[in-house]
Amino acid sequence: MAGGALKYRHLSRSSSHRQALLRNLVTSLFTHESIKTTWPKAKEAQRLAEKLITLGKKNTSATRQRAQQIFYYPLTHLNNLFTTIRARYLHRPGGYTRVLRIEPLNKHHDQAPSAILELVDGPKDMRFHMTAKTLVRERASEEGVRELTAKNVHKVTRYRDNGMEELEKEVRRMEKIAGDEEAREVSLHFRFPSAV
Repeated sequence: MAGGALKYRHLSRSSSHRQALLRNLVTSLFTHESIKTTWPKAKEAQRLAEKLITLGKKNTSATRQRAQQIFYYPLTHLNNLFTTIRARYLHRPGGYTRVLRIEPLNKHHDQAPSAILELVDGPKDMRFHMTAKTLVRERASEEGVRELTAKNVHKVTRYRDNGMEELEKEVRRMEKIAGDEEAREVSLHFRFPSAV
């Protein structure tokens, strides 16, 4: 068919195979809070995951039945969706997931564009940890915290309960890790001076 935009990515699969794939990806996302896959699959799974979280926020019997149809293991995931995840995203107006592009997972074969699909404001939120690491580096420098970093701090703490306290705790943890690495490098230099 010439022209016209597609409503969704077909992913070179039949309809039933594509739906099974997306259900499996979304079930894995809610199990692990972060998954690695190809970029087109991540973008399609993101759409389904956002819809599921919206169903979880509504919390009616009809939305429970609909969510039960999507999950492969509904007994283990329905409770998580309608309690933990619902409470986490109750005041967030949208944007519950994030897709981050990464290097191709299978470097020796197809070089397919890969991505990480993750739930935001969760324990495995990569942007939260990257912002904490940037804060550690910029606080140690003479210039101080840049404007872009301040914006990112606002973004990662805006909808998170006790966001600033959690960020400061993560910054202290990163500072401790950085201090341990420096001490390890100094001890290595004194043990093996020619190695450094």
